[in-house]
Amino acid sequence: MDTDILTTVLGSDIIAAPDTTIPVFTGLSIDSRSIKKGEIFFAIVGDKNDGHNFVLRAFESGAAAAVVERSRLHLYAGKTSGLLLAVNDTHEALLNLAAYLRRRIDARFAGVTGSNGKTTTKEMLYAIMSLNNRAFRSPGNLNNLYGLPISLGMMPADIAYAIFELGISTPGEMTRLASIIKPEVAIITNVGPTHLETLLTIENVAKAKFELIDRLPVGAVSVLNVDDPLVMHEAQIRKLDYIGFGIDNDAAFRARDIRVDASGAQSFTVNDTLITLPAVGRVNIYNALAAIAASSVWGCPPADWIKGLAAFRPVDMRLTVEEFAGLHLIIDCYNANPGSMAAALRLLNEFNASGKKIAVLGDMLELGTTSGALHFEVGRHAAQSGARFLFCLGPKSQEIIAGATAAGFDPKRAFHFLEHQKLLDALLDVIAVGDALLFKGSRGMELEKIVIGLKGSAFKNN
Repeated sequence: MDTDILTTVLGSDIIAAPDTTIPVFTGLSIDSRSIKKGEIFFAIVGDKNDGHNFVLRAFESGAAAAVVERSRLHLYAGKTSGLLLAVNDTHEALLNLAAYLRRRIDARFAGVTGSNGKTTTKEMLYAIMSLNNRAFRSPGNLNNLYGLPISLGMMPADIAYAIFELGISTPGEMTRLASIIKPEVAIITNVGPTHLETLLTIENVAKAKFELIDRLPVGAVSVLNVDDPLVMHEAQIRKLDYIGFGIDNDAAFRARDIRVDASGAQSFTVNDTLITLPAVGRVNIYNALAAIAASSVWGCPPADWIKGLAAFRPVDMRLTVEEFAGLHLIIDCYNANPGSMAAALRLLNEFNASGKKIAVLGDMLELGTTSGALHFEVGRHAAQSGARFLFCLGPKSQEIIAGATAAGFDPKRAFHFLEHQKLLDALLDVIAVGDALLFKGSRGMELEKIVIGLKGSAFKNN
């Protein structure tokens, strides 16, 4: 990609000193802290930070060029000899470049969305498709209107299959994401009460997710969870043809004969194929079924389902199980909403442990005016989880305590904290070898700090 293409695609002017060497571009970035040599830095104007304040830092870290808004050019007069590309709107320029990059790629694309399980489904599908093909999946959680362009900028040219996670928080975002990547396979894992601060109702969440389906190219295939009523409702409204996956209802890809061993690892059959899945929880069976169904669209044989999923390992902090000093740590700290909270508490209830079970729960964020009621309902699930102790962190989780005690949980065994260290200190007083501990909360609650503190505590020497 040369500067002529950039100026055409971005609608930019080049601002450079006469002796500036035209660089080789290696990727895209919106974060000056992690930028790599040769990347183009886009100075995005965000709610909290303005990327224009970090352009000079980006050049110092090796940026090949910086895309800035024309109205901010005066900030750099005489201060940098780097290549500046001046545009009217840096975010719009980033999205236009992403669309251009996608048009140049011949790979077959899949888009994965849903309230829960997007990342894990993406990783499972990648585990299957990468066995015998040059495959790529969007890294980490680069899944929105900022992350998607960065992911496309990372993608090698010779990829055959590309799997992209798609996340949204407002209406219309999915339409733009879908119009950029144009997937031939679209997966919706489920619909739950997420981002209610902006989407307001769970019905709006469903409609926003289905913007992906509504923007599919002709001939594209939808892969849907038949056990999710909201997903099926939206499919029926559209009289949609789709490939279904599920456990409770009949589907093209339905899990049967589900078994769980002492370690929590699972096996099941789908279309007479035995799948061994080294991941805990019913939710991961759904994720595996979605990946299997999507891979079948691309002609993947059952042998690849077996081998790929057997090699899959859960993503860090997303429903992983660790053994530490005789404790079983169920760690699901990456994100939380009412649906994933209920699923995690159900897993705790089913978990095979010689000692007691303990739930360590944090606030769920971005739930808007329904937050109190939804936290209260999670408390009811906690009361039925088999937990002997309940530890909660954050102001919103007081309602979890209230819901649990209203459902019969012993209030003397339910504790609420606003500080990580105080919760950890109290937790250390009650845990013993053989116990199973669930850690679950929204990303902003950083419950992994308690896990780290536990591992660094004197308990390991007990």
